[in-house]
Amino acid sequence: MFDFQNPSRQSIRGIAVLFGFNSYKIIKSLFLAIAAFSYSFIKNGKVFGLSQNKIVFVIALVFLFILFRSILEYLNFKFHIVGDDFMLSKGILNKEKITVSKSKIQNIYIRQNILQQIINVVQLDIETAGDAKAEVKITALSRNKAKALKEELLSHVNTLNKTETVLENRIEQQVYYKASIKKLVLEGFSENHIKSFLIIAGFVGGLYSTYEDFIAEIKLNDKFDALIIQNENSIGALIFTSLAILLMTLLISILFSIVKTFLLNFELQVIEHKNTIEIKKGLFNKVAIVLSPTRIQNIEVVNNRLKRYFGLNTLRIKQAMVDKKLQKHFSIIGLDQLQVNYLVEKLMQRFSPILENGKPERYYIRVLFLIALIPIVLFNAIGFLILENQFWIINLFIIPLLALMIYWKYQKAYYNLNDNMLIVGSGSISTITELLETHKIQAVSTNQTVFQKLRNIATVKVYTASKVTEILYVKESRANAIVNFLLYQVESQRKDWM
Repeated sequence: MFDFQNPSRQSIRGIAVLFGFNSYKIIKSLFLAIAAFSYSFIKNGKVFGLSQNKIVFVIALVFLFILFRSILEYLNFKFHIVGDDFMLSKGILNKEKITVSKSKIQNIYIRQNILQQIINVVQLDIETAGDAKAEVKITALSRNKAKALKEELLSHVNTLNKTETVLENRIEQQVYYKASIKKLVLEGFSENHIKSFLIIAGFVGGLYSTYEDFIAEIKLNDKFDALIIQNENSIGALIFTSLAILLMTLLISILFSIVKTFLLNFELQVIEHKNTIEIKKGLFNKVAIVLSPTRIQNIEVVNNRLKRYFGLNTLRIKQAMVDKKLQKHFSIIGLDQLQVNYLVEKLMQRFSPILENGKPERYYIRVLFLIALIPIVLFNAIGFLILENQFWIINLFIIPLLALMIYWKYQKAYYNLNDNMLIVGSGSISTITELLETHKIQAVSTNQTVFQKLRNIATVKVYTASKVTEILYVKESRANAIVNFLLYQVESQRKDWM
């Protein structure tokens, strides 16, 4: 149906996609300048002495330049297949030719952002061995052409050399799991809202610094100070105001977490094939990701007390050489424990521990207390600036909270291993259970500080193609035994790591 032997271009709609991408890049890189110019225009009605009509003319020229550039990019972007090689040429002034051997292709992803959904095209990302990001990105293809190109590029692959075949994916496929709206809301509600608060605080702080002069001009700070002075003699009113601000902040953080979870995991489906699974999800950015057991390096099972109450677990999958922008999509939320066990066994294997859980030495608790001194000092410094001599009050809340988190972190830290798999537990608020197969380990090492050396304690670092896993603060003799055991398993098992 499609001839990939002769050079071809993207869909003609690709011009609109390129125009949108280029416009977004310029607006993003010049956001602060645009904000400053907009403030100057609102205040004076002019920017650099230019009237409104001249400003509109300049903006029109900029977008005409972007359109012209997008057309040239479209015309100079061509791709075709020659034998076992995929070839792509692109560039305007600096021409670039890329040749990718089919045998080096590790995975191909099809995805859509909101603009691509509107004009009904998809993006094809091609990942190759040895690269942490997509080597080739074709931003505007019809879905049928993208699927045909994917099949053609993966036509050399079979189940014996590391990934799924197209034929296999057509057989016995079924939707194993679909996340309901209720589960998306509960997942968002039970997320870590501290992260949401920090994101919102950073955004608000950026806006404040950008429009500080404008805020000063409307005397917003003076009005806030007057409100504080008006209520400074009323302890009850001040406490009520503080609680209202805290409650509003919490509600905004929860709402942000719910919206973020909903947008990222909209219509989440796990489609089961014979030897692989496929994840489809996203509202504004739709993705379709095929997960092959041979490429998976680590799996993390994540929950917290609230998630366990709702019966929710998140499965995070780590693969080798994945584009970092795509990595956030390698997760499945809202799973119950039976679904987690089934998918782990599907993607890895059943774990049968032969040893009792190992724990870090109690020296780890001392390290955690030393680390906790940093936020204690920071919060006390901020408290002194705001509350002056009453700053010590915040320690009534901060110190017990940090002590509780240290207790949780130590209790959740453990390791367990057998001939085929290593499991490492971690987390404080969240509970994280990490699993990795021993034959996929790239390297193992021990790490010691001077203080650890004096106490005959070491940390074991286990390297895979996707991340570094640490077994924290164990006896040096035990650390050496773990290293020797894991190295023996790597060398004795005749299995490919991907």
